[in-house]
Amino acid sequence: MRGIHMKTKKPRSVLEGAFTLLDALVRHRGEAGLTQLADSCSIPKATAHRLLDQLTELEVVQRSENRYRIGVQAFRLGQWWQPYPRLLDLARHRLRLLATTTRASAVLAVPCDGHMLIAAASLTRPEHECLLRPGATVPQHTGRFSPCWQAEHGLTVSEAPVRLPTGEILGAIAATLPPQRGLVAVEHTARAVSAALVS
Repeated sequence: MRGIHMKTKKPRSVLEGAFTLLDALVRHRGEAGLTQLADSCSIPKATAHRLLDQLTELEVVQRSENRYRIGVQAFRLGQWWQPYPRLLDLARHRLRLLATTTRASAVLAVPCDGHMLIAAASLTRPEHECLLRPGATVPQHTGRFSPCWQAEHGLTVSEAPVRLPTGEILGAIAATLPPQRGLVAVEHTARAVSAALVS
């Protein structure tokens, strides 16, 4: 009689566990307790504690009493992330000009895991700090900010694509303005950023 071969789940590596905890910290807005993190990651509490201690020693995580938050080393590493060479520096300057001209919050968003990741922003309203800060994700529909998400938060967003020299869409410039008021300025900014990627 042949034995029954059951498919066993591959054990989580130490590195995968550490990044799962970091991702959970991001989802909890940068700070959470041990139990909260262990539960949201489906990691035993003792394992989560050991991994968080190791991350704390490396300054990737900071501990304050019984709370953990993203550490200074994670911040330093994150400063070097670019969705495309020079894109963030080019976009930040143009976003500041767009926000000043339109008096609307302006962002660069790039596709990430089925969402739009805010990669750079120039925000003009305090209520946009949580929704549109760099690192935040926005639900998307066919590569654009989800209309349902916009309605839920009382926003209307004008968007225009940022294109690579090949014509491939890299992301989008967006501003918190209805298309009839903001689309021309947003399209101008997106074209300027796209053109600068070539030079």
